[in-house]
Amino acid sequence: MKTNIQHVIAQTWGLMMSTSQTWEGIVNDKDEKSFQKYFLPLLFVCAVTVLGFKIIYADSKPIQAGFVHAVITFIAYISTFYLTRYFTVSYLRTNHSDKNNPVLIQKMVAYSFAVVFPIKLITTIIPSLFFLQILNVYTVYIVWEGCRIIFDMDEDERGKIMLIVGLSIMFLPAIISKVILFMVPGF
Repeated sequence: MKTNIQHVIAQTWGLMMSTSQTWEGIVNDKDEKSFQKYFLPLLFVCAVTVLGFKIIYADSKPIQAGFVHAVITFIAYISTFYLTRYFTVSYLRTNHSDKNNPVLIQKMVAYSFAVVFPIKLITTIIPSLFFLQILNVYTVYIVWEGCRIIFDMDEDERGKIMLIVGLSIMFLPAIISKVILFMVPGF
């Protein structure tokens, strides 16, 4: 467990600081469980952090607010992962059937959340740093490099996948959260 957490932190840091080298290491890694070994630990840490700090920062009904926001965060990010993977598979199936490898697509989508989760953690712990959410734009670069290394595509095709994956990861969690909050009574 401890080594998995260290691996997740090292991969996240590597994707933010030396993107190309880290992507090459990810591609060379034969482990097919990127969702379970990278995405889920980050998601659980993020949901627990939201739970704890929403309890601390809530004006009224702190426990209820903490649980609701933690569940909404969990649902929003897991939905974003699956929707983004679906969009990417659909695009590659129709336009590049030779590059439609579900394991590589899952790796690319899972590791593309490398910027989103740390920023969510920081803005949850210190809400006054909300302006750091603009750094989610770096996700586009991570996807751009990932497409170059994983799928070996030219710039035009990388741009199309970058738009699909990058924009989905940046905007879908907020959209899904707003929709769910709209449907929850009392929030």
